[in-house]
Amino acid sequence: MCDGAKWNSGATWTRAFCLILATLSFAGGCATAPLGAARTDFYRGDFANAEALLSTNTAGETDQVLVLMERGMIRQQRQEYEASTKDWMEAAALGEKLDYYSLSKGTASFAVNDQVLAFRGAPYERTLLRAFAAKSYLALGLWDDAAVEARNVIARLENLYGFPDDAYSHYLAGFCLEMANDPEGAAFQYRLVNKTAQGLLTVGEYDGRITVGQTNAPNPLAASPGWERKVSARKTTELVCFVSIGRVPTIGHHGAAASAASAPYAEIYDKNVYLGRTYPFSHTGRLLAETQKRLAALKALKTATRVAAKEAVSEAVSQKNQLLGEILRLILFALEAPDTRQWETLPEWLEIGRMTCPADLKSYRVVFKNGSGTVVGETVVDTPLTRRDNTFVSFCRRL
Repeated sequence: MCDGAKWNSGATWTRAFCLILATLSFAGGCATAPLGAARTDFYRGDFANAEALLSTNTAGETDQVLVLMERGMIRQQRQEYEASTKDWMEAAALGEKLDYYSLSKGTASFAVNDQVLAFRGAPYERTLLRAFAAKSYLALGLWDDAAVEARNVIARLENLYGFPDDAYSHYLAGFCLEMANDPEGAAFQYRLVNKTAQGLLTVGEYDGRITVGQTNAPNPLAASPGWERKVSARKTTELVCFVSIGRVPTIGHHGAAASAASAPYAEIYDKNVYLGRTYPFSHTGRLLAETQKRLAALKALKTATRVAAKEAVSEAVSQKNQLLGEILRLILFALEAPDTRQWETLPEWLEIGRMTCPADLKSYRVVFKNGSGTVVGETVVDTPLTRRDNTFVSFCRRL
């Protein structure tokens, strides 16, 4: 558009002006009606209709990744684990492709608006995409595939560039490595959980056991050679349960992150025998709030460059056509709206429980409680419930 050979062409400016107007119209319609309807159906439990509403063929170009994220969550809730991983792998691949594409298109984002670019997801959303895909692989008993996703999670958490860390994703990655017989990799992730949790809970780096608060008790196996085999040999049968509760707060309504002390939780029973409870590892409201703070800091650095770029474009146009230059300036600033799109089917609370259980476990009962300990719901889970050696793994969600 800034090619000097085209500045004197009236037809070229007419086409450019029409393109800008089309871009403005396109940017205003990024949140498609089917996407909103699908989310509504999801949260009222109509998963079949929610899935039917979402198609990458009908999604706008800028919403492809978002649609795949949302549909993957819907499909996982429907226990369509292969389909959910397919959606999330496609979303991850497309997001990475758009990363490279946005580098070459970066100058346009200064001149127009971030929302005109395709949605790729906030850093924590893209990490959780990999984490939830790992859960679907665990549900299918595909331990090596889950470990691959664990390493993708780890890669994202190693390059946060000031964005928030996520204890839940660290633990899930560590557990996947543990199930894939990589105890050293698992122990490293469990240590990072302890660092990220800041004393609110402690994870045993050699067995993944969860305790409340901080403990300095030494592990008697830590200094012993071959501790991995000793841990495996002494393990009793256990259940590791990943529980999701609620709905992620939306941008502009996330407020202050909720306190872990007032978090809802789930008690796990084998029929009427209490096995244990879940503990909050991550709160997506906190991840969102800290992401918005980081973006605000980056935007402050970007604004000066963006304004300068806009003024340069407008000035160049004004030299050829003063009226068109003023209109272009107004359009460019009219497009200055934040991108408020987000992965809205994510849970609010991401919790984990790890407990001893019967060796013949076929199902378990989940009693959901609010932060005050009042029962707010109950369900029985018999799938997913996969097993490797002495460890059962499962997950469930309360919407």
